[in-house]
Amino acid sequence: WFYSWGNGSADANLLLAQFCSVVWICGWVFFVMTPFFLALNALGMFRVDALEEEVGLDISHHRGAAYDLSAPKKEDVEELMEVRASRHGKVEVPKEVADAAKEAD
Repeated sequence: WFYSWGNGSADANLLLAQFCSVVWICGWVFFVMTPFFLALNALGMFRVDALEEEVGLDISHHRGAAYDLSAPKKEDVEELMEVRASRHGKVEVPKEVADAAKEAD
């Protein structure tokens, strides 16, 4: 039966306690995490830039595609490598990525 209704009692104290617990946890998470999200947003670390989003984080961060669905445009990958080279010094394209780009052409 549903809570204590099987015993002939129609109170929903346990249901109310669980509902209050869920509301409390949601509120706690909101108030604790909101400052972190606002700080990340203010520092510009909340999202990646548009070029990395277009190319894909697998290629820009891990130097390879996770899924072989469709490759990014070669121009976008080259532009990303140029941008990263200017920000972080010289960044060389790994041999596997260069070979995969040549095969895609």
